[in-house]
Formats: sequence, C-alpha cells, structure tokens
Amino acid sequence: THPITQGFRVLTAYPMSRSMTPIEGGSNSHTAQPLVNTSPQSWSEADLASLSSGKGQVEFNADKGDKQGPITLAAAVSAPATVTPPAASGNATPASPDSDRKPETRVVVYGDSDFAANSGLGIQGNRDLFMNTIGWLSQQENLISIRPKDAEDRRITLTAVQMNEITLMSLILIPGLVFFAGGYQWWRRR
Repeated sequence: THPITQGFRVLTAYPMSRSMTPIEGGSNSHTAQPLVNTSPQSWSEADLASLSSGKGQVEFNADKGDKQGPITLAAAVSAPATVTPPAASGNATPASPDSDRKPETRVVVYGDSDFAANSGLGIQGNRDLFMNTIGWLSQQENLISIRPKDAEDRRITLTAVQMNEITLMSLILIPGLVFFAGGYQWWRRR
C-alpha cells in the first residue's frame, strides 16, 4: 500500500538479506510501514555459521531461534520536517510547483544492499524497486513507475569463414537441393 510499491507486481530477490521488525506502535508517533515481506513459506535462519559454511541441513528450527515468515526485509517511514525553511529574501522569485509541498523527512531501510548492486540489477524488479525508492525519497512521486524492459542486444558476430559458409549454404546448397529434388521427382514420374 506504500507509494514505492503501489502496483508493483514483479519479482525481486535479496541474496543474503537481514530481517527487521518495525516497532509496534512506532516511535514518537512515527510508524514504519513494511515495504518488502517474504512469503509465508519462508523463515529467518538464526544459525548463520552453518549457513555460510555450507555444512549441514538448512531447515526451519523454531527451537534454535528461526522465525517463520512472512519476514519484513524493508520498511519506510516519513515525518514532517521540524526545521522551517529560511524566509525568502528581498528577491522575489516565481513560485515553483514544489513550493507548496511541505518539508518532510523520509527514510527507507533495506535489510540487503546487494539487491541494488550491479549483480542484482538484472533481476526483474530490483532496478524498479530501487528507482522507485529514490523517487519517493526525493519527494518526486511522478518518477515512481514500472519501467519497460530494455531491449536486449541480439547481434551475432561471425568470422569471415562463417559468413562465407552461410552464403554458400543459402545461395547454392539449399537451392541446389530443392532443384535436385524437383528434377528427381520429374524423372520418376515420366
């Protein structure tokens, strides 16, 4: 329901994320709103030593401190700014569209920074989620959207020998086979 994730229906991935739990009721009347939650089938693993070593079975153990999902991986909070902007000097400037916007402090916390790294931006929704977060933090909600996919580079690189082979095959070999098959059929039927 947050503006960052409104209409967001694409997959995101967080390789080694850390869970977080927003404080119930908030702090100083500021309540963190969860942005990213895991599925109910997930869990938060408490035994990180066996997880990082790759030894042993990774399974849900509530008695060892594992928490059942959904787990919050990102949260956002906003609050009105307490500092008033400086008074305008004698120079009168035309009002900008942003001048009527009230100053606001915004914070977004993710339990994983790798989702926005170069290796994670190829995952379907990571780039959109990161760009939506930046748009919301900068109070430019018009930048929040699901961006179209970039066209993939589908060029083919061939050597001179490969190009000659393709040319011979398409201009001589395939038409020759068709001509030979037609001649064979004509000879059989006469």
